[in-house]
Amino acid sequence: MIIMSDQLNLTEVMTEVQNFITSDGQIIPAQRDFYRILRDKMNNHTGLYTESEVELILLDARSEVLELSDEDFNAIRDVIMDRFGLSKRLEEEERLREELILKEQLRKEAELKARAEAIEKARAEAEAKAKAEAELRAQIEEQERLVEEARKRAIEEEEARKRAEEEAKLKEEARIKAEEIARIEEEARLKAEENARLRAEEEARIKAEEEARMKAEEEARLAAEQARQAEEAARIKAEEEARLAAEQARQAEEAARIKAEEEAKLAEEEAKRTLAKEAHQKMVEEAIKLTEEEKLAEEARIAAEIEQARIIAEEQRLKEEAEARRVAEEEARIAEEKARQASEEAARKLAEEEARIAEEKAKQALEEANNTKVIPDLPPSDD
Repeated sequence: MIIMSDQLNLTEVMTEVQNFITSDGQIIPAQRDFYRILRDKMNNHTGLYTESEVELILLDARSEVLELSDEDFNAIRDVIMDRFGLSKRLEEEERLREELILKEQLRKEAELKARAEAIEKARAEAEAKAKAEAELRAQIEEQERLVEEARKRAIEEEEARKRAEEEAKLKEEARIKAEEIARIEEEARLKAEENARLRAEEEARIKAEEEARMKAEEEARLAAEQARQAEEAARIKAEEEARLAAEQARQAEEAARIKAEEEAKLAEEEAKRTLAKEAHQKMVEEAIKLTEEEKLAEEARIAAEIEQARIIAEEQRLKEEAEARRVAEEEARIAEEKARQASEEAARKLAEEEARIAEEKAKQALEEANNTKVIPDLPPSDD
């Protein structure tokens, strides 16, 4: 009998609906909505997919898609119901086929039973005949058995003798083999002890080399750390010296500027005094010959010359201040560069010296490790 699972029946139903709505090459929106809603309801259905249950699900889905025409809905329902009818016809044909098979099996069983009864009857007759033959054959077999037992006893005695000889031979071979195994085991033990001794010596040598290497590395690390600290101290010292040099240069520049300003001021005042004195003297000498108008013009000219001299003196003062400032900055830069070079050179020499000392210490430690002799233990006694 054909048995289909719920999922298979669900798949067949939805396949029939899909084939119908895609039969003309295009899907109407209402048919698409109906297919989607029907699929959801079929998936959510918890009962059996019987013909009546599926028809109720179809009507439920139809109630939610009012756009689907009655013609399309009836056609879809007919396709699904036809599918149920096909399944019923297939099940009926399967049932009839199983009944025919059952009848054929019963017929064959009846034939086999009749044949077995005939065989049983023939067997009983053959057994009666064979019984008489067996009694005669038993007498002959008894005589043959006695003869065979005598032959077997002779063979067993010969085989026992051969087994005893073979066992004695095997025992002797086992004794010789045991002695050989004991000799090989003793040689292996001695060789293992020698290998262990050599391995212990090698491990001791490697350990000594490793300790020497670690010691040398630690000394090199400490030396490098000391070099780094010395370099850092030299750098800080150089920076401090450069800062002091820059401060001294700045102070020198400030002093030069103040000095230049004072000298320029004195020069300006001196120039003013000189010009005023000359102008006054000139005015006194020419006062008699000059008219009032000429006197005013001369005073204006003299005032203009005094102003011109002041401007020239001021420009000269500014130039001298700028030059003094430039010279002071250049001297400060040169001092700072010299201090930096001196600091770098000192740090480099100190680092090279520390690295050389660390390398010599590491080399010396490695040589001491290589020259260290490991005294091996004595081999164990034979006792």
